[in-house]
Amino acid sequence: MPHPLRLTPDFCINISLNAYPPALEKFKKRISWDNLNKELIYKHLSICIEEDLGTVSNSSFVRFDLSTNASKISNSGSAKLVAREPMIICGLRLIPMIFEAFGTNSVTYESKFKDSDFIEADKLIAKLHGPVSEILVIERSILNFLQKLSGIATKTKTFVEKIKEFEVGLLDTRKTTPGLRMLEKYATCCGGGYNHRIGLYDRILIKDNHIAASAATSGSRLKAFLSRIVEENKSELIIEVEIDNLSQLQPALDSGVDAILLDNFSPDEIKEAVQKNSNQVVLEASGGITEDTMIDYAKAKPHFISSGAPIHSSRWLDIGLDWN
Repeated sequence: MPHPLRLTPDFCINISLNAYPPALEKFKKRISWDNLNKELIYKHLSICIEEDLGTVSNSSFVRFDLSTNASKISNSGSAKLVAREPMIICGLRLIPMIFEAFGTNSVTYESKFKDSDFIEADKLIAKLHGPVSEILVIERSILNFLQKLSGIATKTKTFVEKIKEFEVGLLDTRKTTPGLRMLEKYATCCGGGYNHRIGLYDRILIKDNHIAASAATSGSRLKAFLSRIVEENKSELIIEVEIDNLSQLQPALDSGVDAILLDNFSPDEIKEAVQKNSNQVVLEASGGITEDTMIDYAKAKPHFISSGAPIHSSRWLDIGLDWN
């Protein structure tokens, strides 16, 4: 039997319905490493340099590590990254970027794993080779990213496993660490989740505050408000609306939106909405859904459950750097 955290080939959703909403496939998106904005990552790594080494302009950062310099360490050596507990690994592809950002060009690394792989406790993740002083400079940044991102990927995987049997997908949210959104959403994908909108620029999501500000909270006014948005924004962008009670469901369905976010609905209300929807649009359940309550919501069979918890409530996993 595979370990409960192990990503198996069938971890993706299998929507076994005779009919399904036209926008469903658009929701099943995952950021790949190649899609990440590397310039943004390097900007963040420059902050890491300043945090550890102060404001420096010289590309040879090693001399600013006072502790290593005081120890007069100048030899070369090998260190190993070790998983102290089971995990879905994430962040390995950052390591060469950290080398480059810190100017530790003499350090190399090797690993038989890739991001999204399951690693058992006490197993070797990767080996680092090169000047000891350079490895010591980048040690903390490497561990910080690996521990954080692997924590997100691993927690995401536990959520995905809980709802997989109900053929419900897991979406992330914009509740992310400022500056680290893309990496955290990438970690979500490594754990088997799907990405919701990245920011305010890649999807139209009409939230309750938009509806309230437009005084179009119910009935024909809500339908007319949403229908206008659909008519004026015909494109490849998903158009989704957030509703907070069942009375808003039919006007939203009649408006032509692609998806409806059911905010703070109970599992019974979700079930009723699913029945009324009859697969016309994508239904997303959200709002206060925790790991403990997730199965109750999944049983109601929305197409997706969105939760920020795998990102904002995951813990850093225990990864050590040991010298050979």
